[in-house]
Amino acid sequence: MTQFLTVDEVIALHESVCSEPLIDRGKLEGAVGQPQASFDGAFLYPSIYSQASILMHCICGAHAFLDGNKRTAWVATLTFLSLNGVEISYVDPETMSEYVKEVAEGVHTQQDTAFWLAALDPSNTRPLE
Repeated sequence: MTQFLTVDEVIALHESVCSEPLIDRGKLEGAVGQPQASFDGAFLYPSIYSQASILMHCICGAHAFLDGNKRTAWVATLTFLSLNGVEISYVDPETMSEYVKEVAEGVHTQQDTAFWLAALDPSNTRPLE
């Protein structure tokens, strides 16, 4: 069973990377809830990678914090994956920073990011869709 992050957990993760305040809890609630979205009993984002990807994209796009949204998106994504037994391979900070910046700029689609995260999982035997 998939373990999802709560809004309060994401706020705590944000506080670990940035001291700027939360400015819109409603936007953060929407972003954090998106990986759990379902229709007719089925997840809209069925794989762990697509759920992690939509979490990253939504936190980046929500701009719920005064600063640190991209850092929070990355840490939340890693934490979500770890909670669900996925440990991605090392990504140097510059590559990670550039990728998440590009997510925020709309360069990468949600599906691109799901494939990227899956490629970073050295034990990937999970389906992408």
